Amino acid sequence: MKKWLTLFVSMLLIFSLSACSDTASGDSDVVKIGVNLELSGASAVWGVPQKDAIEMLVKQINEDGGINGKKIELVVYDNESSETQSLVVTKKLVEQDKVTAIIGGGTTPTTMPLLPYIEKSKVPVVSVGSGDAISSPAEERHWVFKTPVDNEDISVSIIELLKKENKKNIAFMALNNAYGDSGLKTFESVAKDNGINIIAVEKFGMGDKDMKPQLTKIKGLNPDAIVVWSIPPAASIVNRNYWELKMDNMLIYPAGAGSNAFVELAGKEAAEGTYVAAGKVWVSDQIEDGDVQKEIISKYVKDFESSTKHGASPIDGMAYDAMLLISKAIEKSGDEVTRESIRDNLEKLKNVVGVTGVFNLSEKDHQGLKAEDALMVQVQNGEWVIPE
Repeated sequence: MKKWLTLFVSMLLIFSLSACSDTASGDSDVVKIGVNLELSGASAVWGVPQKDAIEMLVKQINEDGGINGKKIELVVYDNESSETQSLVVTKKLVEQDKVTAIIGGGTTPTTMPLLPYIEKSKVPVVSVGSGDAISSPAEERHWVFKTPVDNEDISVSIIELLKKENKKNIAFMALNNAYGDSGLKTFESVAKDNGINIIAVEKFGMGDKDMKPQLTKIKGLNPDAIVVWSIPPAASIVNRNYWELKMDNMLIYPAGAGSNAFVELAGKEAAEGTYVAAGKVWVSDQIEDGDVQKEIISKYVKDFESSTKHGASPIDGMAYDAMLLISKAIEKSGDEVTRESIRDNLEKLKNVVGVTGVFNLSEKDHQGLKAEDALMVQVQNGEWVIPE
């Protein structure tokens, strides 16, 4: 009796593990994609438009007949801008909803805690967080990819601007979280290699409402420029405080500030002159005719603004690209779409022209962009332009 009971329990365990593994079947006419984004909380200025971009592309795909006859079904959850909740909803997507792939988290802090679980569960994830450690080294991130430009490439873009403007002494401000830490570590390395001096480092919290104490310290040092590794709304508060203190140092942000909420929350007057390494969405009407991204970006901006009734931004473009890459991997999977086939085919994608850049993925590169994709743009007279 004991022997049969042991056998029965073993069979149940095998069945349970099998049910939680690769559940997408080639026999199904639907591919379920999970979405884990910041739809409330401090990072909702990112997550809400990202969700809109993903849903827009899926609607277009399904209206065109799907991918190889298969429709895309989205399962969307709000991680509430919480690292803990991000892991909770990811487990729900994998174990309860049995999705074939996941988009998210939408930030570095809401993605990093997922990595051990994702690698163990063997579910392909395309993150919209920008931290380099999300997808690198690729051999340790077998199931994880991302669409934002790497912090190293963004740092290179910022350094090139600083060198062009002959700015050598820099103050660095950053969010006191995984995103800010990643940016600081990378920027310090790139700055050192290029003769740029970091004369001050100041941190602040995502929920802080006043960064004047940090900016006042920096003002006393009179640096040539200030690099701020942050996202709205905190980034916008830095900008407004900077303006209120009547500072005139060059002010530069990475792609994380590439949300329409950045200028809206800071105010046009306070945002004037600010630089952001943000890609081409905000300057779609200024892209040269020979640019390979011109067609897709122009169409994206038109479609997004038509379907959502609000402006497109680089941030939602990154989420659009996450769904675009997954759709290309599904297409290459043919009739048999599985978690493993999507993962394997993501790694094989070449010359995929997206909104953020041109993606060339490989076994050693799970992001696939380059420094040139971090285009520097500036606020001039309340509008985003490509600076001369």
